Amino acid sequence: MQRTIAFVFAALFFPAAVFSEGPAIPDKVTLKKTGIKKIVLDAGHGGKDPGGPRRFGLKEKELNLLAAKELYALLKKEKLFATLLTRETDVFVPLSERSRIANDFKADIFISIHANACGNRKENGFEIYFMSEKASDPWAAEVADYENSVTELEEGGQGDPAAMLLHSMARNEYLNDGSFLAGLVAAEMGKGTPFANRGVKQAAFYVLRGTYAPGILVEMGFMTNSTDQKKLNDKRIRAKIAKAIYRGIMKYADLKGWKRR
Repeated sequence: MQRTIAFVFAALFFPAAVFSEGPAIPDKVTLKKTGIKKIVLDAGHGGKDPGGPRRFGLKEKELNLLAAKELYALLKKEKLFATLLTRETDVFVPLSERSRIANDFKADIFISIHANACGNRKENGFEIYFMSEKASDPWAAEVADYENSVTELEEGGQGDPAAMLLHSMARNEYLNDGSFLAGLVAAEMGKGTPFANRGVKQAAFYVLRGTYAPGILVEMGFMTNSTDQKKLNDKRIRAKIAKAIYRGIMKYADLKGWKRR
């Protein structure tokens, strides 16, 4: 119903958006129910986009991919899930392409993994975001602006604004589940990792906006904080991050009534 209203609204006020090219909106009501749920893991940045500044050790794009692969390995063991990475190597993938990959895969969950950065080197800890057009606070808006700035490296920029609005309106049904998933993952990260818990926040991330599934963006810790970055460079702690996200996903699956095999 929401998708129909969004389409009619866009057709009346933004006719170009309706006919613009872009990923088709998956109608999950008509999908054959196989019982297998699909998860897309998105390692932020990559290729010509290194991500946030580092004081030492690995680049953000490398840390994101390592953590995503750790999580992928855990989820691959679960027969309930089919899991896909948006990138498996150090390549640049535009934000719109990451969303397209998730939509073509008909994802049930989308998780984008990043590391944070701030001019104040004392800032530390993890944050879990879900998609909202209104940021929860000025800092959340700043983080989204930073992550969205990668569109400057993309050919053609972020695309047709009217089409983006159509896509945003059409996926509102997933926002509540996204906030629910974010809360579960944040709780597990708080219990299972040595990072300070900065809480669940919301902001308008392009990569979440274009994805038609409950989605979250995980900021594992601050590249600009020497203590956080030391932890991020530790393989054992990255494994704890992956395990915490995994546990959050499994709790979400249980509470949604998804049956494990």
